[in-house]
Amino acid sequence: MVVAPVVARTDRTAELAEAASASANRRKAILICTAPGAALGILLGIVVALAGPPLLALLVLVLVTAAVAFGIWSRAPGMVLDSLGAVPTTEDQFPRLHNLVDGLCATMGLERPAIQMLASDVPNAMAIGRDPNSATLVVTSGLERSLGLVELEGVLAHELVHIKRGDTVLSAVAVVVALPWAMVRGTPAGVHTVHGLAGRGREFSADQRAALIVRYPTGIAAALETMVASVPTGGGWPPATGRVAALTRWFWFDPMAGAAAGESSEGNLDDTRVRAATLAELSGSRARTLG
Repeated sequence: MVVAPVVARTDRTAELAEAASASANRRKAILICTAPGAALGILLGIVVALAGPPLLALLVLVLVTAAVAFGIWSRAPGMVLDSLGAVPTTEDQFPRLHNLVDGLCATMGLERPAIQMLASDVPNAMAIGRDPNSATLVVTSGLERSLGLVELEGVLAHELVHIKRGDTVLSAVAVVVALPWAMVRGTPAGVHTVHGLAGRGREFSADQRAALIVRYPTGIAAALETMVASVPTGGGWPPATGRVAALTRWFWFDPMAGAAAGESSEGNLDDTRVRAATLAELSGSRARTLG
C-alpha cells in the first residue's frame, strides 16, 4: 500500500525536473542565438550612429539582433541534419526500431520523432530538433544491425530523454554558433566550444534517467560496453565529411567514436568509458543489495 504513492511521487519529481530542464535549455538556446546577432547589431549600430540619428542606430541593433537570432533558431536543426546525410525510414523497413520508439514514447509521454538512418558501420545514435514535436532521431545502420533488443531499447531511451529535456535545440544552435570559431581556430577548438555551450555531463545524466525508464536498465550499460569494445578503424567516424558533422561529436550516444588514440577520460563524465563503468558499478551495487 505504501509503494505505489512513493513511485508516483518519484515519477512526478522526474517529470518536473525534465520540464524544468526543458525550459532552462530553451532559455539558454535563445540566449546563444541572440549573442552573435547582438554583436553584429552593435557593430552596425555604431556605424549608423556615427553617420545618423541614435534612434536609427538603436533600430538597426534591434532588427539585426532579431533577424540573426531567428535565422539561427529556425535553421540550426535542419543544417545539422543536412550535414549528416541521413535518410528517412519507415516502419516496414525497420519494424523493430520503430516499435521500440513507439513503446518508449508512449511511456514517456512524447510524440514520436522522425526516425532517420545514417549509413555507417559504427553503432551510434543522436537526436536533434527545436522541440519534441519537430525532433528527429538519427540512428546508424551499425547500431540497428549490431545491438540486441534490450541494448537498442536503452540507446533509444537515452536519446528520447534528450528530446524530452530540450537538449536537442541547444545542441543545434551550439553547432551553428560555434561554426565560425571552428573555421578560425580549427575543428578541435570548435568541438570543445560546442561541448561547453551544450553543457558537460549531459550524456551521463541522460543515462541515469533512461535507466529508470527502460524495462531492463542493464541494456544501457551493455550498449556502452559494446561501443567501448568496437573502436572504429580506418576513418569510420565522424559520420560524414564536413566541419558541421564533426562539431556534433558530443551529441552522439558514443562521443568517443573516432576519438584520438590515448584521449584522456579524466574529469569527463560524457566519456563512453566513464559512463559504462559507472552503470556497471551501479548494477553491481544493486545486485549486492538485493543479495
